[in-house]
Amino acid sequence: MSRLNILRDTPPVGPAFAAFHPVQTEDSRPTRLIDAFGRRLTYLRVSVTDRCNLRCTYCLPEDADFPFGDRDFLSPQEIETIVGALVRLGIRRVRLTGGEPLVRKDLLEIVRRVKALPGLENLALSTNGTELARMAPALKAAGVDRVNVSVDSLDPQRFREITRRGDLEEVWRGVEAALAAGLDPVKLNAVLLQANQEDVERLAALTLGQPLHVRFIEMMPTAVNEHLQPGAFVSADDARARLEKRFGPLIPTEVGPRTGPAKAFRFRDAVGTVGFITPLSHTFCADCNRVRLTSRGELRLCLFADRVHPLRPLLAAPDPDAALESEILRVVQEKPEEHHLTQGNYGNLVSFMQIGG
Repeated sequence: MSRLNILRDTPPVGPAFAAFHPVQTEDSRPTRLIDAFGRRLTYLRVSVTDRCNLRCTYCLPEDADFPFGDRDFLSPQEIETIVGALVRLGIRRVRLTGGEPLVRKDLLEIVRRVKALPGLENLALSTNGTELARMAPALKAAGVDRVNVSVDSLDPQRFREITRRGDLEEVWRGVEAALAAGLDPVKLNAVLLQANQEDVERLAALTLGQPLHVRFIEMMPTAVNEHLQPGAFVSADDARARLEKRFGPLIPTEVGPRTGPAKAFRFRDAVGTVGFITPLSHTFCADCNRVRLTSRGELRLCLFADRVHPLRPLLAAPDPDAALESEILRVVQEKPEEHHLTQGNYGNLVSFMQIGG
C-alpha cells in the first residue's frame, strides 16, 4: 500500500474486494469475573505508562508536564503477575495502552510476558503510531496480534494542529508497517471533533479498497478537555449520516454479541469496516465487559469511576497470586452500573493519558 492512497477521496473498489470476513464475536467462555449486574468481564486494558510524545488537543494541554505522578510504573514482572491473576479468573483479551506504550523501552519484554500467560487468547496494542514503523515487526514477533493507531486527520497540517507535534507521514509509515508485519486487524481510531469533520469521509473511504478498520469515537469529557464541551462535540449519528449520504448504506458486520464498544459496519464490496463508538449518544454500559489496570497497579472498574483499587501492594503478600485473585473477585462487585457522562460527571479521570481510554 502506498502512502499516496491517503490522499485519495475514494480508493478503487471492484469485485476483487468483494470478499469480507465478518468480525469474530465472543462466545460464552467461562469466567469467574461476573459483576453485580451479571456482566461477564473478559477484556482487560493495561496502561504501561502515562507518558506520551504528542499533545493532542482533546487529551493534554500543550504545556503539560505529566502531572499524574512519578515514573514508578509497574515492572514487566509485576505486570505479568497481576495480569496473570486476571487471566486465571477469566480475562481472555488484553490490550496494552498508555499514554503511548511504545515510549517504554522494555515494552517488548512486557509483550512477551503477557502473551505467554496460559488462557490469554488475544493481545492488542493501542498507539499513536509515531514509533510503529520501527517497531511493528518486533511487536508481531513478540506476540502482539492486532493494533489500533490514532489517526484523527488525513490532512498533514490539520493532523499536526490536533496532535500539536505529530507528523502524519511518520504515522502512516507505521500503519503500512503494521499491515506488512501481519498485525490483523489494523484499526484507525479517530476522535470526532469540529476540527476534523472534513476527514470523516476521507478516513471512511480508506476502507473501500484497503484492509483497514476505521473507528470514529465521540469525544468524552475529562478535566483536561472539559472546556471543549459541548461546543466541540460531534455525534456519531451525524458522522454516519454524512457517510451514508456520500457512499451509500452501511451494512452491519457483526454476528452475535459484540466484543467491544464499537458497532461495526461496511460499505458494499468494501475490504475494511467502519465503526462507531458512542459513549454519549448511545451508551453501551449494559454490555461492558472490561476492566482497566493503571500503570501503577490500580484496578479501574470503569473509565469514569470515582476511585481505583490498588493491587500492587498485594505483590508483597506471602502468596501474591491468591491475594490478587481474592481482592479482584471482591472489588469487581463494585463495578458501577453505568457512567454519568451525560450528567457531566467524568469521575476522577484527569486525562486519557492516565489510562489510555
